Amino acid sequence: MASLTLAIDSSSTVLSVAIVDNAHSVLELNSIQFLDQSNPQPTRSNAGDDDALPHGFVRKRSKGEGKTSRIFPPGASTLLAPMIRAALDQSGFNFGDIDLIAATKGPGSFTSLRAGVVTAKTIAYATDTPVLGINTLEALAFGAAELSFASDSHDHADQLRIRPVINAQRGQLFSSYYQALSDDQSRLHLKEISSSQVTEFENWTSSISKDDIITGPGIPNALTSELTTQLGCKLMNKEDRNCSASLIGRLAEKKHIAGERESHWKLQPIYFRPSTAEETFNRKQAVKASRSD
Repeated sequence: MASLTLAIDSSSTVLSVAIVDNAHSVLELNSIQFLDQSNPQPTRSNAGDDDALPHGFVRKRSKGEGKTSRIFPPGASTLLAPMIRAALDQSGFNFGDIDLIAATKGPGSFTSLRAGVVTAKTIAYATDTPVLGINTLEALAFGAAELSFASDSHDHADQLRIRPVINAQRGQLFSSYYQALSDDQSRLHLKEISSSQVTEFENWTSSISKDDIITGPGIPNALTSELTTQLGCKLMNKEDRNCSASLIGRLAEKKHIAGERESHWKLQPIYFRPSTAEETFNRKQAVKASRSD
């Protein structure tokens, strides 16, 4: 069974890589820490400024008169491999020591998820190491349950209702609903009550019940008071509402010990809806089809 896990979280713009040993994080490195703080910030600048950018940084120029440009830091496809190498080097391990590789498979940032899953599958295949894809919402619920049962406010007899959410843009949320229970041996059991889905913001708020635990990065600051005061929910602290590679690693180890397995070939990102590019393409195809009729 797995004891040393290499975990990747690429569900958001902040990437993270962790080495997890028997549910304890040995080391976690995120992209903010990894990038040199002297690198240019992603701010708008004079389009005529063509100074050489550090490796991985991209300058995109606007169109039309009064051109400006914006500098974008490296994304997951550029950062993940060197971050993994750095995490292994700093922790003193190598790929031969890794028993399990885990990565977020969605929902989240489409491009980053693809990079994370492909990276995990490639390493797993090349090193003949088991791989698991982890639902981001399930990981958020797992983290909320861990912290809730570790606090003095809940005991083993409590059955927690946890609602993780991620911002899906366009006034929508990626959401799900879990129940969590901790047994007498402090083993955490998580049960999915409502599967992961895209939901309208208003529909989500109307489904919330008193004492639900709300977590995830999809909660607007303007709504926090309404959730806790009017709806009677328990909102996780802001710093505890984000996913991370160490969280992915802990949940993946638990699943692997329980016997869960996944094929290197079948693991794919789960987007829960078409990308903007796919929707645009489908609309164009529909218009072409209607004109040809």
